Amino acid sequence: MKYVAALLAMFLLVAPARAENEGEFVYKVSTLRADAGALEALLGWIDDVKRSGYYTDAGQTPPTVLRHSQGDQWDLMMIAPIESMGAYYSDRAEKKREKAARTHAEILSRGESLIAFEEDVFAFGPALADFEEITKEKSLFHIEMFHALAGKAPALLEQRRMENAYLGATGQRQNMIFRRAAGADVDVFTIGAHESLAAFAAPSAMSDAEKEAAAKAAGFGDLADISFYLRSLISSHHDTLAGRVE
Repeated sequence: MKYVAALLAMFLLVAPARAENEGEFVYKVSTLRADAGALEALLGWIDDVKRSGYYTDAGQTPPTVLRHSQGDQWDLMMIAPIESMGAYYSDRAEKKREKAARTHAEILSRGESLIAFEEDVFAFGPALADFEEITKEKSLFHIEMFHALAGKAPALLEQRRMENAYLGATGQRQNMIFRRAAGADVDVFTIGAHESLAAFAAPSAMSDAEKEAAAKAAGFGDLADISFYLRSLISSHHDTLAGRVE
C-alpha cells in the first residue's frame, strides 16, 4: 500500500489539475430551449446569423454551439468568448454591437419566435486559445452545472479542482472549469471534451487500490468521498451530454 501511495503521489506531481482548464477569460454562455417544433428552424437561424457577417460586424467571435443529447432541459448551449466584462461593455464595443444589430435587424428578429426560453451566464474560464485547443476535433461534451449552497461556492470550486487532479492522476480527461461572473444563478460549471461517447465512458485502467490512493492524494477522504463531498456543497446540479453543432 505504501508503494501505491508513493506511485500516486508521483502521478499527481506529473498530472496535476492543469492550469489551462480554467482562467480569467470571460465567456457569455447561453442555454436555449426551442419553441415547440422549432429546433430545426432554430439551428438553421443560428447558422444563417453566423454566415450573415453579423459577428464580424459586431466585433465578436462566433460562439461554439453544443446540442443537448440527454440530460438537462435546454436544447442548445452557445459559448461566446468576450474576453472581459470591461471589454464587452465598453462604449466602443456596445456601439459596434448596436450598429451590427441595426444592419442585421431582419435576420436577428427571426430568432425571436424560435426561442421559448433563454438563460445567460457570464463566466470566467480558460484562455480562448486553451478552450479552442481542448475542444478541437471533439464531438462529445459532458456538461455539469452546479448551484452551491449558501457560502459554499469557493469550496465547490476547489472540489472541482480536486476532482480534476484525481482525473489527471488516474489517466482520465480533465474538465474545463468555469465560475460565475454575472447572470444566471449557476455558481460553477464544468465541461469535459471527448472524442466520442466510448472515450467518455471508458474507465480508468488503474486498480481500485490505485484509484483510492489517487482520491486521497487529491484531497478526498477516500474514493467514495469524491461524490459525497460534492453533494455536501450543492443545492442542485444539471448533468448533460451534448454534441457539437458545426
